[in-house]
Amino acid sequence: MTILKYNEQDFNKPISSRIRRMREEIVSSKPILCSERALLVTELYKNTEDMPNITRRALALEKILDNMTQNIWDGELIVGSHGSNGRRSAPVFPEFAIEWLEEELDVMLETREQDTFIVPKKVKEDLKSIFPYWRNKTIYNKYRGMLPDETKKARDAYIFTRDLFERNGYGHTAYQVDKLLKVGLVGIKDEIQKKLVSLDITSNEGLKKKLFYEGLIICCDAVINYARRYARKALELANKEKNPIRKKELEKISDVCAWVPENPARDIWDAIQVVAFMQIIIQTETNGDSVSPGRLDQYLYPYYKKDIDEGHYTIDQIQDLLDCLWLKFNEIVKVQDSESIHIHPGFPMTPNLTVGGQTSEGRDATNELSYLMLNSQRHVRLTNPQFTVRFHKNTPNDFKLRVAEIIKLGTGMPAMFGDEGCMAAIQRAFPEMPIERVRDYNIVGCVELAPKGFQGRVNGGFLNVARVVDLALNNGVDRLTCNQLGPNTGEPEDLKDFNDVLKAVSTQMSYFVKHQVINAAVVDMIQREYTPHLFLSSLIEGCIESGKDMTWGGSLWGATPILHVGEATAANSLTAVKKVVFDEKIITMKELKQALDTDFSCARGEEIRKLLIESPKYGNDNDYADKVMKEMTNIFFDEIEKHRDIDGRPYTSMVLTLGGTVPHGWKTGATADGRNATVPVSDSMSPSNIGNSEGPTAVLLSASKIDQSRILEGNVLNLKFNRNAMGERESLKKLVDLVSIYFDELKGQEVQINVVDGRILRDAQKNPQKYSDLIIRIAGYSARFVELAKELQDDIIDREEHQYV
Repeated sequence: MTILKYNEQDFNKPISSRIRRMREEIVSSKPILCSERALLVTELYKNTEDMPNITRRALALEKILDNMTQNIWDGELIVGSHGSNGRRSAPVFPEFAIEWLEEELDVMLETREQDTFIVPKKVKEDLKSIFPYWRNKTIYNKYRGMLPDETKKARDAYIFTRDLFERNGYGHTAYQVDKLLKVGLVGIKDEIQKKLVSLDITSNEGLKKKLFYEGLIICCDAVINYARRYARKALELANKEKNPIRKKELEKISDVCAWVPENPARDIWDAIQVVAFMQIIIQTETNGDSVSPGRLDQYLYPYYKKDIDEGHYTIDQIQDLLDCLWLKFNEIVKVQDSESIHIHPGFPMTPNLTVGGQTSEGRDATNELSYLMLNSQRHVRLTNPQFTVRFHKNTPNDFKLRVAEIIKLGTGMPAMFGDEGCMAAIQRAFPEMPIERVRDYNIVGCVELAPKGFQGRVNGGFLNVARVVDLALNNGVDRLTCNQLGPNTGEPEDLKDFNDVLKAVSTQMSYFVKHQVINAAVVDMIQREYTPHLFLSSLIEGCIESGKDMTWGGSLWGATPILHVGEATAANSLTAVKKVVFDEKIITMKELKQALDTDFSCARGEEIRKLLIESPKYGNDNDYADKVMKEMTNIFFDEIEKHRDIDGRPYTSMVLTLGGTVPHGWKTGATADGRNATVPVSDSMSPSNIGNSEGPTAVLLSASKIDQSRILEGNVLNLKFNRNAMGERESLKKLVDLVSIYFDELKGQEVQINVVDGRILRDAQKNPQKYSDLIIRIAGYSARFVELAKELQDDIIDREEHQYV
């Protein structure tokens, strides 16, 4: 039964002393490097060199789960550890890449500006002992060896980046939580066994499927044994425990782990523990992030309802269990190389948990757990899970207001998604997809739209569209290095009108998208051959049915997005060129080139820069600027949608920068919007930091003019408000109304909101010790502000801070 009215007494519970204490322990825990997984996988690989890769991957997971250290922290009710030596312990995945780690292990990991780790002496010794074995054997080695020279040139020039998958695994999916809760691994194994015995292994295809299914069974058994090990661990602790209350809790933990995930969940405690195990195990296998449990308020609700109705648990007890899950998400961290952390700073694992929205039949899906999960966000207020709400025309207003109250707390969460715009994008890409499946979409990672059975290869790479536009204005020559990076599209003075400029943009875009697709195809080919994601594939609809791993396109649906970086910088540059060069003829293209080449230090440089800055800007509901943005994005969409990935599935778009505003800005010279060389480019689909703002309503109106139905894998629209703007309940009502109109009438996909004062952020830069749990929204995810590099902190501070809703 869905509740229609928010119940203050039942669903606004205070944080318990247990959760408060564990939260503080996590906040004070420093990320620490762990060598245990690396040693185990190396030993396994050395002993299985004559085996098929798919079998080795299954046996590797078995080896790790059978031997990894298992921790149960004091007071916790939901268990599981990603690493062995601390609350925020990061394992190492040498089979993907070790080259960067050899360079950074001794000093840089502990001293770099962001995402630093404690690296114990023993861990250093362990890792150095395995480096010789992995040289020239990693995924990254094989990828670089296959990359064509011309594509390598574009990649190394940083026009586009795909660092996440060049050195790591995929993850990035909403696994089948509901199926696992209903049938358990015993049911999934039974399904696999039936497929296995019916195979015709006289064919090449049959033999491949045999290896795949046998690997799945090894993985499922390994996961079952891992949980049983936890059951034994909890019972050992219970037998030693003197406190009768904690003793009983440990006995219950033992009972839970002995039962799930092998068997169907019996109650909500079982169900929540399954989710925690999956988050840890899938990432331990794949080295991927954005492993997302999806619509947990829907999947857990039958267990909640039964437990409440039958008196098994109180709401207070269930709230504590949910809070424990929220905390568990924050223990999982990943170690990445220095190039990657500039795109993905702040230790993001981005497991997206989605609440609200519609049922597959089109009814409102808000329930009691939707509210309790909002309460968990209020209690824990850390970086994970990436917490999302879905709104639609019949979402209860009480729920929307409660969401606004949580946003007001200032963690940048929950992010809000509109069903009208998101479903339109899914339906445009997959017109044959049943509407019931479309309505039941999840959010994965930051903003990925993922119906059940959908596997997006996110990401196909970050493309600096601001730089693509600048290359079009400079005959393909990079303004900082003077190297010819793109095709010749005409000297600036040869571009006689704005249509010539747009043609040049299209040509440059076509060239770089082609090479980005080649780069992605090489990565994907290497990944599917050497690092299939077996256990994860057992939980993606379509893989067992087809006998194909997810890396081989086994899911029912799929797509690969290219991520646009610097969208507003690019559009504003084109708008300024159209305005001051062609329409008003105030300056010539030759004069513009001289100003940009000199970073506005030539004779008329500052005068020209002022003209460019004063030109119309996207984000102000200015039809002149917004028309150029629409023309430009349609060019980008057209070029991207011409391509197919290695499974023959469509390429699509995603407008998301993460932390890439800074490193892509470093590589970008002065741009025609008035931006200086090497400073950050614009964030996602948000307005640029350059120019005046007409307020949040104007931002949403401008964004709505972009054809968001062509952005299948989501976009990020950041709004930042001063705390005073959210001071009164009336302001929260205005925010709800504003966002609802954007979603329901203007078909916008996403809005996320930072509520924080620039004054506080600047104080946090000076006194980081006072702000260890200050959480800020970067792009599609949130991170601890004090764990970010100063230049990214400055970029966030410089974003427009609205004083009113």
